[in-house]
Amino acid sequence: MVTRFPSSNRRSSGSQAVRRDVELPVIHRGPVQAEASALPIVGGVPGGSVAGSLALCLDGDASDAAGEDRFAVMLLDRDGDPVMRLGLYGDDEVVAVWRRLGAETGLPMVVIQEDGAVSSMGQQVGRLKLGAVRIRRRHGLLAHRRPRFLTRRKTARLPLRPLVYRDEALMTDGGSL
Repeated sequence: MVTRFPSSNRRSSGSQAVRRDVELPVIHRGPVQAEASALPIVGGVPGGSVAGSLALCLDGDASDAAGEDRFAVMLLDRDGDPVMRLGLYGDDEVVAVWRRLGAETGLPMVVIQEDGAVSSMGQQVGRLKLGAVRIRRRHGLLAHRRPRFLTRRKTARLPLRPLVYRDEALMTDGGSL
């Protein structure tokens, strides 16, 4: 089904705009009816849970069955409860898949350790990952050094044991040490 929309061409050389019809395909009109599915709903739909982070954890049952380490990549909601398991992967490909999913979705990446502790893999604000601060000024690295005109002068050195006069007579009478 094709719908025609009237449009004017503003790039014409003359002062008058040329009118022509633009044809755009219309994919669907009307309400969408969806069938019930056994898959969990993730996203901004009523009744659906919102994904909060992307987790990587060791799956003990799958590791025992396969005879090698198997890791699960999971979606967690904002409270840290699992929403759905995205897949089981071997140790040679799990980090690449986990990082790719984290980059594509923009979700924070966390690791669930064997004791159940959840640790974050870096700071993130929305889709933006925060890294180390880099000073962009040219002389910013020299900020904590001595000024150039003082480089040849020596700094004052205090004695290891300061001289303390405790006798009042030595200070007032002008006596010798």
